Amino acid sequence: MRSIIQTIHNLGLALWWGGTFMGTLAMNPAVEVLDDPDERDKMVDEGWALFQPWAAGGLLGAIITHIVLRRQGPENASSGYKAVARLKDLLFGAAVASTLTNMAMGEYVIHEDPAYLPDESDDEITDVESDSCFLTQQGLTPAACAQLLTGVALFAAGAFLAVSNER
Repeated sequence: MRSIIQTIHNLGLALWWGGTFMGTLAMNPAVEVLDDPDERDKMVDEGWALFQPWAAGGLLGAIITHIVLRRQGPENASSGYKAVARLKDLLFGAAVASTLTNMAMGEYVIHEDPAYLPDESDDEITDVESDSCFLTQQGLTPAACAQLLTGVALFAAGAFLAVSNER
């Protein structure tokens, strides 16, 4: 049963992290082949909007199985094992925070970007709103990189715990 739970855990993390990796390092740069900048933005935003529910589901599955695996830890766990297990708890908190931050920033850009306003709109976009949207867009890449680094740390912590648990 533990191997099934571990498999679900690994698949959830792989889905969350792998999609973020692909989107950040492949999809976002790939849309540069489109001539129209507005179409690029819409393509990227639609791709992320379609992926986010899958990412959230993968992360949720990884967190639930992490809790189950923590309860099934070794009886005489070493202090190193306990420290890494607590670190992994914190990393999951960081994963949730970075995911929610990226989702919120993406939603903000979609709803504030002048390119998404209908042409016949009488709404005037102020420089402050435009600058705010631009800054939010610029913040998405560092936020995604933080998410990717958190994922790498989660994989490393999980590998350490798995090896330690086999001893």
